[in-house]
Amino acid sequence: MRMGERLGRCGAHIVVTVVLASQAISTALRGPQPAVAVYTALLAGGVWAWHGRHTHDRGVSSGYFAQSLTWDLFVRPRTLPENDHGGLYTAMAERMRQTEHHVRIFAARHGLERISIALPSERGGFGDARSTRHGKRGHLWLGQRWFSPRYTRHLPAVLEHELAHLRRRDTRKRLLAETCAVSATTLAAGLLPLPAFAWAAGTSWLGIGAFRWWGELACDAHAVRACGRSPVADMWSADLAEERTTPLAFRTWTTLRVLHMHPPLRLRRWFARRVPLSLPAADHPLTTAPGSAQAVPGR
Repeated sequence: MRMGERLGRCGAHIVVTVVLASQAISTALRGPQPAVAVYTALLAGGVWAWHGRHTHDRGVSSGYFAQSLTWDLFVRPRTLPENDHGGLYTAMAERMRQTEHHVRIFAARHGLERISIALPSERGGFGDARSTRHGKRGHLWLGQRWFSPRYTRHLPAVLEHELAHLRRRDTRKRLLAETCAVSATTLAAGLLPLPAFAWAAGTSWLGIGAFRWWGELACDAHAVRACGRSPVADMWSADLAEERTTPLAFRTWTTLRVLHMHPPLRLRRWFARRVPLSLPAADHPLTTAPGSAQAVPGR
């Protein structure tokens, strides 16, 4: 599913890029054409909005089947594995059931019909954590990393961050912001000379990046209020320490590639340590042993 999502998004980017380039060239050769510019801007924005809405709907709709093919096979297997690897399988399965219970409580509390959970199957999905929402349904991708004994202490912060995206309806907000940016940039391509259009396009791109940063930090703040400062800051510190073990060239490329979508790790750690808190965060239900999660249904 993730590969299809990437291909579809790449196709949408290509279409918008071709429209922008043709509009800018036409304006440079023939001068501004307001009627054509307005029509093209509305068309480009409409295509982007339709594609985004269709992608999110498909992602949430396929989440139920992804859960059946990945999560449920691990959590509710028909037959237990012959070798439990020292209890690792049992511990991870119990942790996943505890997570599922907490997500079910969250969905009922916030009026969602269903939140499905799946384990990412694509390459590099071991430490993945993503979420999307369409209407009253949501879907979470949680990599197996967060359920292994080495990293499970970070699970509450990771989960609360993704649940905050669902509660805030960030999928819809991002799509709306991107649609407005696409329409405004296309309109600028049809009305402004090339230097002014380039400035407007760069401003729109930076604006979308700032909007994404604001959403990510808002979800970090929710995680801090649910889990406390130290667990969230420690999670980013662990990511920074792991990042330092990779080659500098790869680290630089990865940072530049995702910088438009996520704030730098150091900024997120600094923010987690200083985000305003009205009351100290209570113990998160997922900090307890898996067998006791059901005893805290109202968190």
